[in-house]
Amino acid sequence: MDINLMEVVIKNIAVLGVAAYLTTQLPPFRRALNQSQYRLQDKVILVFIFGFFSAVGNYLGMPIMGSLANTRIVGAVAGGLLGGPIVGLGAGIIGAIPRYFMGGFTMIAAVAANILVGYLSGLIYAKYGPRKIGIKTAFAAAFGAEVILKLMVITLSTPFEAAWELERVIAVPTTIANSLGVMLFVYIVRDVYQEQDKAEARSAQKAMRVIQKTNGVLRQGLTVEAAQAVAEIVHSEIDADAVAVTDTDKILAFLGEGNDHHIVGQAFITLATKRAMQSRQTVITNNKEEIGCPWKGCPLTAVIDAPMVVNNRFQGSIKVYKTGAGMILPYEAELVQGIADFLSLQLLHAELEAQTVLLAQAEYNSLRAQIHPHFIFNTLGTIRATIRTEPEKARALIKDLSDIIRRHIRPGKELNALQEELDFVDSYVRLEQARFGDRIQIVKVIDPDTYRQAVPVFSIQVLVENAVKHGLSPQKAGGIIQIQVRKAQDAVYISVEDNGVGISRERLAQLLEVQPVPQMAGGIGIGLSNVHARIKRLFGNEFGLTIGSNENEGTQVFIRLPWQEVTSDDTVEGRKSCNCG
Repeated sequence: MDINLMEVVIKNIAVLGVAAYLTTQLPPFRRALNQSQYRLQDKVILVFIFGFFSAVGNYLGMPIMGSLANTRIVGAVAGGLLGGPIVGLGAGIIGAIPRYFMGGFTMIAAVAANILVGYLSGLIYAKYGPRKIGIKTAFAAAFGAEVILKLMVITLSTPFEAAWELERVIAVPTTIANSLGVMLFVYIVRDVYQEQDKAEARSAQKAMRVIQKTNGVLRQGLTVEAAQAVAEIVHSEIDADAVAVTDTDKILAFLGEGNDHHIVGQAFITLATKRAMQSRQTVITNNKEEIGCPWKGCPLTAVIDAPMVVNNRFQGSIKVYKTGAGMILPYEAELVQGIADFLSLQLLHAELEAQTVLLAQAEYNSLRAQIHPHFIFNTLGTIRATIRTEPEKARALIKDLSDIIRRHIRPGKELNALQEELDFVDSYVRLEQARFGDRIQIVKVIDPDTYRQAVPVFSIQVLVENAVKHGLSPQKAGGIIQIQVRKAQDAVYISVEDNGVGISRERLAQLLEVQPVPQMAGGIGIGLSNVHARIKRLFGNEFGLTIGSNENEGTQVFIRLPWQEVTSDDTVEGRKSCNCG
């Protein structure tokens, strides 16, 4: 092995390593790396960055026997491993262009191999994802790429004797050095991902603090005072250059850059908010023109515009702005959207408290609100405990909690498909399992023909929650909840059974009695009697709940429903005018 050659190649790798480290510190590269799985334009940025490294690798090469011992392959392979097939292929092509014009008897093989190994490295990304590609995988990919390159040089280059002699001289040093180069690149980029993980963990902590601080702020609705309080809390907790809160037509609060023309009390002027209002979906843009502020000197260049929606009605929005080169990252968008969802839930509660409704509607709304006070804060405590040690698990729990909150702020449907209710139960159970561990187990036996069956909203979740709270959690060892659904003739039977502490005969006799609305504050009977009354109101007196239980042996609750698939009319208003008995 030529020691001088090895020394030159390793020096070149060191130069690339320093350049790679400096590149990963550039905000555009970090944004593109973090968002490349979402946006094509970010993949294009990565193509040019890794293509640049591949192209420069040609000029860091050492001429030997009419060819080059170089580091060109590092950019193509690293691009494929960290950006996917498109990035690897693009970087390989860019790196191959200067090699083509350099000529030499190995030119065809070198050009073809650079493009091929870039694409093949991208397939590894497609299979595992960039976060699961470690140092060993990077070394194996680079080593394999070098083998492919050298085989192509030997087989495609003429004269064969010259190609063989060339590879005999440079094979070992270039394989070792370029493999180390790819490993170094991947190691440096993994540090970027670790920093992002820490940022996302901090983001989850911020979300909890904002939720805790804003809890109850919108109890009287979206007033100017409440909006100002929300804006101050969000601005203090989130890395933003400006924060705004609007209602359906005007700015209620604005803090930060741009407050000279985004004036409280005046109509909101940005196109982003108008889009959020029309679509009732979060608008994210890193483009000043897409924000659409008509003020020419507006410093705001990026925004997350998250609408607050209650019963499919736009109530206002929370807007988090950045200026200059600041851009919105995916986890930041999820954070702001989660805050908007939580505030939407508060607005829903404020709206429900302000209404005078019929007893049937009051029963339904009380069931929707039942999960809010204790369950959310218990869940937040669980998430707080897992953030530092298990950030991935904490993010999954936040998603489950967000799904449950969204269910609570959706339009007033009375009926859902069984499949949707079971998905809701799964989210609830995962949150409880995070709190109680393997003390809570669940088994489901579902007739596949019943997944479209219409069931009252939250009905199964209430039964499962009662089983957890009053059946299994009092037991030190926990227990098992079994959900069974079967169809028999024109009826569907749902059972929720636990092997918990059971219910006394005296209490069992009272469970399905109608509870006065003012007393609906908790307890096992409240949810069960509520579900029982709703089923009877919706389908007739021949349907409802039956309960069997023995103390220290467990409880089984049966729901009997008519066979009926969900339709688009299964809403609160839609059910009022239909005869379902």
